[in-house]
Amino acid sequence: MTIHPQILADAFGPDAPDARVSLVADRRGTALWHVRRGNGDQHALKITTACSDPQGHVDSERLALVEAQLLKALERDGVIAGFYHQHGELPDHKGSWLALRWLPGEEADTAFAKLRHTPSDRTAASYAAAMAAAVADLHDNGWRHGDMQEVHFLLHDDGAHLLDFAMAQPPAPAGPAPVTYRGAYDFFNSPELAARRLATRPTEHLELTTSSEVWSLCATIYACWTGIYPISEKNTQLSTPALRAELAQGHYRDLTTTRPWQFPAFENTIMAGLTKDRAQRPTARQLHHQFQELS
Repeated sequence: MTIHPQILADAFGPDAPDARVSLVADRRGTALWHVRRGNGDQHALKITTACSDPQGHVDSERLALVEAQLLKALERDGVIAGFYHQHGELPDHKGSWLALRWLPGEEADTAFAKLRHTPSDRTAASYAAAMAAAVADLHDNGWRHGDMQEVHFLLHDDGAHLLDFAMAQPPAPAGPAPVTYRGAYDFFNSPELAARRLATRPTEHLELTTSSEVWSLCATIYACWTGIYPISEKNTQLSTPALRAELAQGHYRDLTTTRPWQFPAFENTIMAGLTKDRAQRPTARQLHHQFQELS
């Protein structure tokens, strides 16, 4: 797989085709490249094309364009800064691209995996606190991320970066949503979101609540810490109605059978966000403070 030189020129200028590029990920219609330019600048370049994978997003070929507009709105709201660089359509008009500032850090699942070899209560809690703080910063400004999963958190010395805002929902959308939201990666969807997806037409847009996203956040932390998806019975990478039906029941694997080491206060904080009763879940900011107290 290669990048069309015109995309690099449009994104970074006429000298950019000489940049060093390496493929970081390629899944469900989105390819992510690391671009190292001769002047020392580093960028991420996302290219989105049509995807037939049932877990892929609707209109995936437009996702880079959609994310660009959402990132600009997030910058206007003061939620993030200096992340967006440029965007455009592919030369063949069958997809889109988005150039971003390259962010330092380590994916959350990779960072937590190292802890399973050298357990540290304080480090695990500090990682979780950073992840919760990144989500709380969004929620405090009325935004929801929409695609919570392990690889969308980068942990670094000063906290955590959230990545991939193509499914983000703003506080007061003007007009119809740019893409039809049906939930994201099934394994991290809340029970109520899974139930709504089962009960509605594929063309119906689903509004995402902050309490629903708190479930997704805690499910993501669960998966990072244990290395196991928090689904009670299914052991599959496939997105199916049967999996969603199980998710809708609000079940998850007992942490006493999946935890890498005993950390009761940490486990209780995770499980507080995994209660089926939305009214009983803490907010992302409350989770941030609770995890912070354990670090």
